[in-house]
Amino acid sequence: MAKNYTFGKCLGMSLLLLVLIGLCFAEHSEAQERVLTLDQLIQMALDTSPELKMADQDIVAARSDLAKAKAGMLPQLDMQAIIGPVNDAKEPIVVPTTVKIGGVPQSVGKLEDRDSSTIGFFGRLEFTIAQPLYTFGKISNRRDAAALGVEVQQAAREKKRNEVILNIKELYYAYLIAGQGKKAAAEADDFIQDAGKRIRRLIELKAQNVDESDLYRLDAFSAEVKAFAIKAESGSHLAFEALRTAAGLPQNAKFRLDRTELPTTPKPLGPEGDYVMAALANRPEFTQVKRGAEAQKKLIEAARADFYPSFFAAAVGSVAVAPGREEMDISYFSDNFNNASAGVIAGAEWHFDFGITKGKLNKARAEYKKTTHALDFAERNIPLEVMKNYQDAAEALNEFKAFRQAAIGSRRWIVTAFSNFDVGVGTARDIFDAIDRYGKNQGEYLHSLYNYHVALARLEYSTAQKLE
Repeated sequence: MAKNYTFGKCLGMSLLLLVLIGLCFAEHSEAQERVLTLDQLIQMALDTSPELKMADQDIVAARSDLAKAKAGMLPQLDMQAIIGPVNDAKEPIVVPTTVKIGGVPQSVGKLEDRDSSTIGFFGRLEFTIAQPLYTFGKISNRRDAAALGVEVQQAAREKKRNEVILNIKELYYAYLIAGQGKKAAAEADDFIQDAGKRIRRLIELKAQNVDESDLYRLDAFSAEVKAFAIKAESGSHLAFEALRTAAGLPQNAKFRLDRTELPTTPKPLGPEGDYVMAALANRPEFTQVKRGAEAQKKLIEAARADFYPSFFAAAVGSVAVAPGREEMDISYFSDNFNNASAGVIAGAEWHFDFGITKGKLNKARAEYKKTTHALDFAERNIPLEVMKNYQDAAEALNEFKAFRQAAIGSRRWIVTAFSNFDVGVGTARDIFDAIDRYGKNQGEYLHSLYNYHVALARLEYSTAQKLE
């Protein structure tokens, strides 16, 4: 017994130790910094986007409208159940009596009620099951419009999805370029510090090609670089937080990007016309507007059908019971308190008003014209948007290539200026000019590189397809 107890105790301690190790490992894993790619951030944003979730609910609502419109062709059941007070009564009887008609006594019967002074109750159930037969398109046109409405909302969601992807890309590129800006500022500061050491050393040696004013000018350069570094740091922090929020990551999430610099390998662009044709074929806005116009056209037909009658078949029935009243089982007399009846009928319903139906038809026509104008607007402006983004991408590509070459040249200029300064054939001004030009070229290069990637992202958005 003692051995079993010891074994069980050891087993329990082992399991507890394993649980504690697992918890510690889980906490360590959660604390680890995640490395995320652009595609992963996009997927996170798509999975958690409140805007897409709202768009999903718009689709659910549109499908509910479609289900409701389809149900219009099914039978409709109306029931009414009531209960209330009524006089108790016995079945009326015929009492013979003699009356004079033309002075001649004649025997006639008089119906005598036998109402009681007591109050009882009655209950009645009435039902109607109506099946539409022909409605001149009131139901079918609204059903078709609801089906098109689902496609409209699906296209609207696709448009919102593309916007979420574009937003993540812009934030991703902004964060990377801000990091590159910080590196460029740090590198420029290194050049300035190096130049300061060289100038101070030559001042101590009382060289003729330097003086104290060179240090003052160097301080001015240093202040500008520090201000740029502060802006880059602020931009990096803001872009990081915006990227975290857009991706749906929690406030305390630790992550870094899979790369530290924007790619510099250019993507060749095809003919401009191909991108315009792709946009006309793929943009969800066109589907949204086209289906919306078709839905409005169906609603016009439905509104026009409201001027005509609707034919239906129906099953009707009624059951009423009043325990305190005797039933008079004579079909010629209707008894609203004791009866049981059912039957099948056919009929027509025709609604007339003085301008309401016509007003609905005119509104439907106006909405249809509005959607056709929206389609015309999209066909005019979306190709223009594509061409602008295409030209922006081509221009930014040429700019970043040129500024990259300029940045390389200005770096070589700095190396040469330092070498000439050290051997006494160059001046501090040569160094200042080289550092100033290097800083400007680096800024222009990074700006053009960012513009290029953003222009590509917007070109992808405007064509609704991924650029290979």
